[in-house]
This record gives sequence, structure tokens and C-alpha cells, in this order.
Amino acid sequence: MFGRKKSKTEEASTTYFNVGIISVNELDDDQYETWTDALMDAAENVGSTTSLLQADWNEEQVKILTNRFPEVETNKTFFMINEIIHEDIKNEIKLLEQKHKWKKFFNTIPLTDYIEAEDRVVLDASKTLFCTNDVQEAARFLQNQAGQVVN
Repeated sequence: MFGRKKSKTEEASTTYFNVGIISVNELDDDQYETWTDALMDAAENVGSTTSLLQADWNEEQVKILTNRFPEVETNKTFFMINEIIHEDIKNEIKLLEQKHKWKKFFNTIPLTDYIEAEDRVVLDASKTLFCTNDVQEAARFLQNQAGQVVN
């Protein structure tokens, strides 16, 4: 119930990951929750999960993943793991705000635009560290990454 507060240096040395769950068909909430719970329980380094329909994703991103991870069957649900790099997210948001200066001035940029900007960064296939069709393999990768703490 009560945990010790992590120091800023400890927090800064922790690398967090986003797990993208890319599916061919719409995922039901129960399945998404089951997979998310399994991945987050596997290691404490999962910062976020994102569910996305492959049809709604940029085709170029799928091609990049297919070239980088030829063993992954993209016609089935797959899991891609990317490091969350906060500086890249800040830069993407800065670009969004520069593109819509007047909306920024009047504070009318929709929250969905900010979420899409963040998703562009954390779901960038060119920066994917690991990709698999097996949720257990994804969990093992996250556990291995959690064991590699940099001090």
C-alpha cells in the first residue's frame, strides 16, 4: 500500500517503454485489458500501451516493421515495443503548436491532436526495439530490459 518515493536520479535512470498492440480486427476491451495487464505485470518498465487497428495505421510504418522484423506476421495481431523518449515527444508537441500558432494562442488545440502527436513518436516503426506476435515474448523482452538498469 505504501511505497517508498523514488528519487529523481532513480526515476531518471529508469527506461520506460510503450507497447503498441496492432491488430487486424477490432480488439474487444477484455482482450486488450488481459494483454495490457500481462505486460504491465511482467515488468515495471511499461509506461503505456496503445491499441491500434492496422488499417488505421500508416502503411509506410507497416512496411518498415516488415523489413526490420521479417519473422513477424503482420496479418495477425502483433506487439511492438518502443522506448518512450520524452524529449522526442516534447519536440513533436512543439512542432504541433508551431503549426497551429493561433489555436495554441487561444488554447484551442484539441487533446486528440496532442495524443496523436505522442502516438506518432511512441509508435515510430523505425525506432522499434522489439516486435513479435507472441505476448509472452513481449513480456520476456520487457523483463530483460528491466534487468538492465543503468546506474
